[in-house]
Amino acid sequence: MDLTFPYPGIGPVSLPDSNLLGVFAPRHPPIPAEPALIEQALAQPIGAARLRDLARPGHRVLLLSDDHTRGTPVARLLPWIVAELEAAGVRDAEIEILICKGSHRPMTEAELEDKLGGYRRRFRVYQHDYLNAAELHDWGALPDGFPVIANSLLRHRDLVIGLGHIGIHRIKGFSGGAKIVFPGCAGYASAAANHWAGAQRWSEQLMGVRDNPLRERIDAAARRAGLNYIVNVVLAGGAIAGCFAGDPVAAHRAGCALAAGVYAVELPRRADIVIVESKPADRDFWQSAKGIYSGTMAVQRNGSLILVTSSPEGVAGNHPVVLQLGYLPYSQLERMVAGHQIQDVMGAAVLAYTAQVVDHADCILVSTGISAQEARQIGFRPAQTVQDALEMAFLRQGKDATIAVLREGGAILPRIAGEQLGARPKAA
Repeated sequence: MDLTFPYPGIGPVSLPDSNLLGVFAPRHPPIPAEPALIEQALAQPIGAARLRDLARPGHRVLLLSDDHTRGTPVARLLPWIVAELEAAGVRDAEIEILICKGSHRPMTEAELEDKLGGYRRRFRVYQHDYLNAAELHDWGALPDGFPVIANSLLRHRDLVIGLGHIGIHRIKGFSGGAKIVFPGCAGYASAAANHWAGAQRWSEQLMGVRDNPLRERIDAAARRAGLNYIVNVVLAGGAIAGCFAGDPVAAHRAGCALAAGVYAVELPRRADIVIVESKPADRDFWQSAKGIYSGTMAVQRNGSLILVTSSPEGVAGNHPVVLQLGYLPYSQLERMVAGHQIQDVMGAAVLAYTAQVVDHADCILVSTGISAQEARQIGFRPAQTVQDALEMAFLRQGKDATIAVLREGGAILPRIAGEQLGARPKAA
C-alpha cells in the first residue's frame, strides 16, 4: 500500500500489506447544515439561559477566542453570537475579544484577520500575555492549592463567553470548555502548575478521559475567574459536526460525547511500528508533539514510533528550554523540577511528556522544519523520508513487525481492544 502525507516536501511511503494492521483516522460523519447547527445550539443552550435573555443593555461582554494553532472557526460563529447579544440590547462598543493564546507567540495581523474575519476591525481585540503581571488578576487558590491567576479583563466584564472546539487533549481529556481560560488566558504560575500536573500522568491516563481530575480543576478555576458561558464546536475536518452552547461544564460535557465518536478509533492491538502525522497540529514541535502523545497509545512498549510533521517554525520558539535542555530521562526531569533547577516549568512539562514516550519507544522524526541535529537533541532519530524511517524501524523491530498508521495524529484518540480507558500502560 502506498501512502501520502499532507506536507509539501515529504514524499510517500510504501507499506507491506502483510504487515499492516490498518490506517486509522477520525470519522467524518454526515454533517448537518452549519447555520442550523449553530442556530439550534444558541436557541436551546445546555444548563443556561439563552444569551439574549442572559445579557442586558449596557453589559460589558468579553469573547474569549483561541489562536491560530486551533481550528475553531470563530469568524463563522460570531455572526450568530453577536446577533444574540444585539437582541439583548448590547452595543458594539460593549463587546471585546481576547485572544487566549496561552504561551504561544502573538498572532500576526493576517492570522487575526483569518481568525476573526470582519470582527477584527469591528470590536476591540486584545492578545493575552501570560508573563505580563500588569494584565493579570489573582483570584486566590483552589482547595488543592492551584493558583487561579488569569487575565484581569475577566474580572471587569459582566458576561464572559468562551469560544473553542472540543477535541482530544493530552492533559484535559478533551479540549474546549474551561480550557479557554486555563491555560488559554492564565498567568504563568497557573499555566505552569497546569502543564506540570499533566506531566505527572501518562497519555493513557488522561487523553479521552472526560472527567479526569485535571479537567475538573480547571472547571472550578474558570468559574471562579468569571467564565459564564461557552459556545464550542466539534469539528470533522474543517466542518462543524456539532455545536454546544450554555453552561461551561454542562455544555462541554455534552460536546465530549460527540467528540469521542468522531476522534476515537479502535485498534485490535498495539503495533510494533506506528506512523503518525501531526495534522492539524503542524506549526512547530510544541504543537506537533500531539502526534506522539496519541502515537504512544498505539505503539508497543519498545516499539518504533515515527512522527511525520512539517513544523515550519521549528521546535519551540516560545519555550527555548525545550531545545536547550533537549531530551532528558523523565526521572531526571522530575528531580530537576522538584529542585527548582528549571525556570521554565511549562517547557519542562513538554520535555517530560516527550520523555515518557522516548523512554519507552524508538522515536523517529521526519520533518521539513526541524533539522537532524534538533531531532537528536529532543531524543528522536532523524530520517530524511518516511520510507527511510520505516526501514530504520524494521531494522529495530524485525521484518515481521506490525504497522499501524494514524491519520490526523494531532486529533485522533487511539483505543486498544481490551485496554481500560484511563489506565496507565503496563510495562513491557
